[in-house]
Amino acid sequence: MPHNLAHFHHDQIAKDGFSIVRNFLTPEEVARYRKASEEVVEYAREGKWPHVRTRGKQFPPWPKNFSPDIWGISGLLNPDLGELSLPFHECYSSEKILAIASDILQTDKNGLTMELLNMLINPLTNFGLDWHRDYIKPEVTPEEEAEQLLLDPYAGTQFNLALTDDSCLIVIPASHNRIRNAEEREKTSNDDRKEYIEGQITVHLHPGDIVFYNSNILHRGTYNSEIVRMTLHGSYGHVDHGKTRAKGVLQFGVAEWLPRFHPTEPNLIQLRSKLEKLAKEFEGQDLGFALEG
Repeated sequence: MPHNLAHFHHDQIAKDGFSIVRNFLTPEEVARYRKASEEVVEYAREGKWPHVRTRGKQFPPWPKNFSPDIWGISGLLNPDLGELSLPFHECYSSEKILAIASDILQTDKNGLTMELLNMLINPLTNFGLDWHRDYIKPEVTPEEEAEQLLLDPYAGTQFNLALTDDSCLIVIPASHNRIRNAEEREKTSNDDRKEYIEGQITVHLHPGDIVFYNSNILHRGTYNSEIVRMTLHGSYGHVDHGKTRAKGVLQFGVAEWLPRFHPTEPNLIQLRSKLEKLAKEFEGQDLGFALEG
């Protein structure tokens, strides 16, 4: 571990499971990335981009049939997006966002690996995600849950970067550090899986705010069709812990287009090279999907 690394966000996530930075983007950056996002949303709703999250389906694989009623767009770095992808190269590889990821994962930027960059948007009809942890299935026993919560908690980190007002993410603070209590186990496993849980809070973001969070905090999302949402949703990995992250990253098909991805930003070139090594390590293997639903 490098010495003298900042650790404010690491410590905050260790305690609460998430860390918010207000005004992370300048107003000019918000305007630029929102314009780029609006173009991608229009492109996807018109059926010109197949890698979308269709309303009613929470986790991959998403159906290939097209519907404009989508709640997410995957693969913002995918070269098949052409020029629509270019503004997101700059955002994802900026020094200031990598500095936070480095703080959280306690490595310098050379120890970070590229993972995912997607977009979360408002569907055309209301939709809500179930309570979940990203890497732990709800049906595990308490013993299995305790074991899996200890497995590489800083192998990677993920973020929501709001370009519009966003009050969609609901979390249970500090739940990444413990197994579920009786109420949580029941409400994350029943037929509904969207009920109020004691202690939950809504993460309110304004344009330009960013929240990083531990992927195994208990969380869910609510999607209001009447409120415009454009939130960049991405992640970074620690180069020494790729095996832990492989299923959650490669399940999105990134290995298919990575050989065609030739960025020009030095930071992104470095990030890409690390992911390429991970993809080659698991080449030809069917890793399945982290969650179902």
